[in-house]
Amino acid sequence: MKIKLVVGLFLCVCLAQVITPLSMIARREFVLKHGAQYKFKVAPVDPYDAFRGRYVALRFEENYCLCAKEDKLNAGQEVYALIDVDSRGFAKFSALAVSRPEKGPYIKTRLSYVSGDKAYLDIPIDRYYMEEKSAPRAEKIYQQRSQNGKEDAYAVIRIQDGMAVIESLYVAGKRIESLVDSLLKLSRQFI
Repeated sequence: MKIKLVVGLFLCVCLAQVITPLSMIARREFVLKHGAQYKFKVAPVDPYDAFRGRYVALRFEENYCLCAKEDKLNAGQEVYALIDVDSRGFAKFSALAVSRPEKGPYIKTRLSYVSGDKAYLDIPIDRYYMEEKSAPRAEKIYQQRSQNGKEDAYAVIRIQDGMAVIESLYVAGKRIESLVDSLLKLSRQFI
């Protein structure tokens, strides 16, 4: 009897270890397939994480919302950042709500800090993972563009029910992967 209980518990733990990551992946894939698409202006930087590999870290140009002092917002507080789209088609955070909005696009996030009339957000979508060898080349492409005064990078984000997932990263109107591939092909021609 005791062995059946131990085996049953062991199987439950094994099942939980399989279901948990699969549900996380399935949720992100569902958002990528069915979520509304928004473009956010970003400034990428290329760091390295020994456990997760290469990625392009994203810093959003407008990572804050205007707020009133009487809103009494605190760092670390969970909020819902409502999204608006400007005339050029880029998304920006337009307002904050402390309870889940009934309509309109929003991202569930936390406040990083509040300074004056601005509440800065801890955006949960700050990493765009790439193939190990591509990320440093992607950073090089971005750096060359920004040195020439061209700040034209943006991320396409899918959002559904407060969850945001990065779909792609663009520099100079092209996906970063295609720019890296073009650079690689060009360098092979000169070797």
